[in-house]
Amino acid sequence: MLKFGVGGARRVRQHLLAGAEVVEVVEGRHADVIAAEAILKRQKREAAVPLGIWRTWRMPASFGAGTEVVRADVRIRLADVLTAGRDVTDRFAR
Repeated sequence: MLKFGVGGARRVRQHLLAGAEVVEVVEGRHADVIAAEAILKRQKREAAVPLGIWRTWRMPASFGAGTEVVRADVRIRLADVLTAGRDVTDRFAR
Protein backbone atom coordinates (compact mmCIF):
# COMPACT_ATOMS: atom_id res chain seq x y z
CA MET A 1 0.00 0.00 0.00
CA LEU A 2 1.07 3.59 -0.56
CA LYS A 3 0.38 6.63 1.63
CA PHE A 4 0.17 10.23 0.52
CA GLY A 5 -0.68 13.33 2.49
CA VAL A 6 0.34 16.61 4.01
CA GLY A 7 3.02 16.70 6.68
CA GLY A 8 6.52 17.77 7.49
CA ALA A 9 9.71 15.86 8.17
CA ARG A 10 8.49 14.89 11.64
CA ARG A 11 5.36 13.26 10.17
CA VAL A 12 7.41 11.33 7.59
CA ARG A 13 9.71 10.07 10.34
CA GLN A 14 6.68 9.06 12.40
CA HIS A 15 5.52 6.85 9.51
CA LEU A 16 9.03 5.38 9.17
CA LEU A 17 9.17 4.54 12.87
CA ALA A 18 5.79 2.82 12.50
CA GLY A 19 7.25 0.52 9.83
CA ALA A 20 6.59 2.35 6.57
CA GLU A 21 9.18 2.52 3.78
CA VAL A 22 9.90 5.66 1.77
CA VAL A 23 8.87 5.60 -1.88
CA GLU A 24 8.79 9.31 -2.65
CA VAL A 25 8.78 12.52 -0.59
CA VAL A 26 8.09 15.83 -2.31
CA GLU A 27 8.28 19.19 -0.56
CA GLY A 28 6.34 22.25 -1.66
CA ARG A 29 4.37 25.30 -0.63
CA HIS A 30 1.53 24.43 1.74
CA ALA A 31 -1.17 25.64 -0.68
CA ASP A 32 0.33 23.58 -3.51
CA VAL A 33 0.55 20.49 -1.30
CA ILE A 34 -3.11 20.85 -0.24
CA ALA A 35 -4.15 21.16 -3.90
CA ALA A 36 -2.05 18.11 -4.87
CA GLU A 37 -3.56 16.09 -2.03
CA ALA A 38 -7.07 16.97 -3.25
CA ILE A 39 -6.15 15.78 -6.76
CA LEU A 40 -4.79 12.49 -5.40
CA LYS A 41 -7.88 11.92 -3.25
CA ARG A 42 -10.08 12.54 -6.29
CA GLN A 43 -8.01 10.09 -8.36
CA LYS A 44 -8.31 7.52 -5.58
CA ARG A 45 -12.08 7.96 -5.46
CA GLU A 46 -12.37 7.72 -9.26
CA ALA A 47 -10.26 4.55 -9.34
CA ALA A 48 -12.65 3.03 -6.78
CA VAL A 49 -10.14 0.41 -5.73
CA PRO A 50 -10.89 -0.45 -2.09
CA LEU A 51 -8.08 -1.39 0.27
CA GLY A 52 -9.92 -4.23 1.93
CA ILE A 53 -10.26 -4.76 5.65
CA TRP A 54 -7.13 -6.90 5.96
CA ARG A 55 -4.98 -4.15 4.45
CA THR A 56 -6.25 -1.43 6.78
CA TRP A 57 -5.72 -3.79 9.71
CA ARG A 58 -2.04 -4.20 8.70
CA MET A 59 -1.35 -0.49 8.16
CA PRO A 60 1.06 1.33 10.44
CA ALA A 61 -0.96 3.10 13.15
CA SER A 62 0.46 6.43 11.96
CA PHE A 63 -1.58 6.03 8.74
CA GLY A 64 -4.76 6.75 10.70
CA ALA A 65 -8.05 5.77 9.06
CA GLY A 66 -6.42 5.21 5.68
CA THR A 67 -8.14 7.97 3.72
CA GLU A 68 -4.79 8.77 2.07
CA VAL A 69 -3.73 5.17 1.48
CA VAL A 70 -4.01 3.29 -1.81
CA ARG A 71 -3.15 -0.23 -2.91
CA ALA A 72 0.40 -0.67 -4.14
CA ASP A 73 -0.79 -1.41 -7.68
CA VAL A 74 -2.45 2.03 -7.95
CA ARG A 75 0.03 4.34 -9.64
CA ILE A 76 0.68 7.47 -7.63
CA ARG A 77 3.56 9.78 -8.34
CA LEU A 78 3.62 12.86 -6.14
CA ALA A 79 5.78 14.83 -8.56
CA ASP A 80 3.06 14.47 -11.21
CA VAL A 81 0.60 16.48 -9.11
CA LEU A 82 3.02 18.65 -7.15
CA THR A 83 4.92 19.91 -10.17
CA ALA A 84 6.45 22.91 -8.38
CA GLY A 85 7.65 20.67 -5.56
CA ARG A 86 11.15 19.48 -4.82
CA ASP A 87 12.01 15.80 -4.42
CA VAL A 88 13.50 15.32 -0.95
CA THR A 89 13.24 11.53 -0.80
CA ASP A 90 16.98 11.19 -0.16
CA ARG A 91 16.58 12.98 3.19
CA PHE A 92 14.62 9.98 4.47
CA ALA A 93 16.37 7.06 2.74
CA ARG A 94 17.70 4.48 5.18
